[in-house]
Amino acid sequence: MSASPSAPLSARSSARLLLVDDHALFRTGLRLIVQDHPSVGAIAEAGSIADACALQQADIDLVLLDIQLPGMSGLDGLRLVRQACPQARIVLVSASVAPDAVHEARVRGADGFLPKTANAEDILEAITCALSGQPCFPINSGNSATTRGPDAPSLTARQLDVLSLLCTGKPNKVIARDLGLSENTVRVHVAAIFAQLGVNSRSAALLAAQRLGLSTPQLHDSL
Repeated sequence: MSASPSAPLSARSSARLLLVDDHALFRTGLRLIVQDHPSVGAIAEAGSIADACALQQADIDLVLLDIQLPGMSGLDGLRLVRQACPQARIVLVSASVAPDAVHEARVRGADGFLPKTANAEDILEAITCALSGQPCFPINSGNSATTRGPDAPSLTARQLDVLSLLCTGKPNKVIARDLGLSENTVRVHVAAIFAQLGVNSRSAALLAAQRLGLSTPQLHDSL
């Protein structure tokens, strides 16, 4: 896997995205979702690995790359896209969420895996994780130390960090400073955490975290 960019992408005001999918309708729907992300700026599109590499946009920050592409699959073409977009994080997008598909994405050097069944919040959360330099694989896909019971919410490692600080009573501004994130990124994380826990307040999130066994040492110390 190539080295990450020298600074977290979340620190940039306008990240450049590349959407690679051979279905124009899906690309349009995905564009409508990702353009609402506070850190996203310009969005380019391609319908194949060849088209993506031909764009020659070395300043792309994030690539959402479909696995099932004509000519060359996203898995097989990942290395070529990496060469064409050397500073980009690459998240594979797939209609399959089978553990072997996620494992193969990891093995090939992807920075994340996003199922096509993901809702808008999940997609925005994946972008936040990717742009902040964090891996964004399904937490219950195996090979993860943070995998929990079947009824537990699928919180990413970064979301767990935010949840821990959130439950100590820290405001978004302080959480952002402590984790080296932007306030917009923290707000996206908090919204995703609330959605996953099925709550609408910080106090309810704390109770839900305790009930689900999501408490961390930081959280315990604050109680």
